[in-house]
Amino acid sequence: IYYQNWYNMKKLILTQKCVVFIFIAVLFTYVVHGMSYAQGSSKIYWTEGSKIRRANLDGTAVEDIITELEQPRDITLDLRNRKMYWIKSHPSKIRCANLDGSNIENIVTGFEFISCIAVDAKRSKIYFANRHLNQIQRANLDGSDIEDLLPLNRIAPMNIELDMDAGKMYWTDIWDEKITHANLDGSNIEDLVIDMFEPNGLALDVHARQMYWSNSPRGRIQRGSLDGKNVEDLIAGLSFPTDLALNLRSRKMYWLEWNGETQKSKIQRANLDGTNVTDILTELNYIGGIALAPDGIYDVAPNINKLTTTWANVKVQ
Repeated sequence: IYYQNWYNMKKLILTQKCVVFIFIAVLFTYVVHGMSYAQGSSKIYWTEGSKIRRANLDGTAVEDIITELEQPRDITLDLRNRKMYWIKSHPSKIRCANLDGSNIENIVTGFEFISCIAVDAKRSKIYFANRHLNQIQRANLDGSDIEDLLPLNRIAPMNIELDMDAGKMYWTDIWDEKITHANLDGSNIEDLVIDMFEPNGLALDVHARQMYWSNSPRGRIQRGSLDGKNVEDLIAGLSFPTDLALNLRSRKMYWLEWNGETQKSKIQRANLDGTNVTDILTELNYIGGIALAPDGIYDVAPNINKLTTTWANVKVQ
């Protein structure tokens, strides 16, 4: 009996070890597969000339997603529904398509000049600055039920960003040279940063309670808290930085840089503190806007332990 009990116990322990080994093997396969998939799916999108293009976040694997468009401008992504939205210029339309460029639709039409857009995928709304009617407006993602939120008067928004959790929209005003925010319904308007000399691109890090913007004519990228305080220069000496986007998981910012002498543009990136400025894509023509799809794990340098990095991010998720 003693021998039989000992044998059964040993067999049970061996079985448990086998189960644990299989679990670890499956987990390892999942993590490595997830790392490979995520690195392949992380993309930067931009409008250029008559095209919408995309590439990996390091600038490799450039591809044309949609061609033969009429002056595409600002672009934003709805990753929840795997959609992209952009503006067609003069007369303006807001259009959308799947992230692979298929199924193009007109969403909002009939206006002369829409300058910028932002998507609230959680509430299925799109916000836009309508210079034709001098209004910031919003509509359903299919373009229905357009609402007037606040009059623009002299305001000329160049970029709208949303803090959905706090119920706020932020915008850069190139005419009155300031950054302003309001509630999502247009109430409680408040100027945050003033006397800025034509602020352009804008991006929010709502978790760190910070905002980033490009001061185009002065060649700077700056940062401040979401209440407009603690303004600091991160990068200076640029030519003419415009649209801006953040990759918060890898702690990077991306922006468009236009050279007035060569009439060429490039996409650059740096750490969120402004260090390590790097060219990602160069010799680009007539860039309108950029947007990031930073799914999963990305920007892992070759000399970093990829499994450790991936596992750390899996635990965060």
